[in-house]
Amino acid sequence: MPNLLVRVKIMPKEAEITPQQIAGDIRKQNPGIEIRSTKEEPIAFGLVALIADFITDDEAGAMDAIEVAIKNSELVGEFEVQGASRISASVKK
Repeated sequence: MPNLLVRVKIMPKEAEITPQQIAGDIRKQNPGIEIRSTKEEPIAFGLVALIADFITDDEAGAMDAIEVAIKNSELVGEFEVQGASRISASVKK
C-alpha cells in the first residue's frame, strides 16, 4: 500500500520555543504519528519554524489525524500544510 508524505510548516507559539521541542511534543502526545525528517527555517527576530515530513497511510482521514496531532501541541502557534505526495515502499529494478 502506498504511503503518504505530508510536509508541514509549523510556527511556534513563542520565539523561545525551539523546533526540537515542538517535534518532541508532537511525538510524545501522539506516538502513532511518524515524523520522518525535520529541518529548521529561520523566520525573523529569533523565530524559527519547524518543517516536518510526516508519514501516514494513504487512507481517508489520514490528513485529519496529522492536523489533530499538531493542534494538540500547546507549543504550536499555527501551521500550514505545504504539500502531500504518495511514496512507494517498493523499488522496481
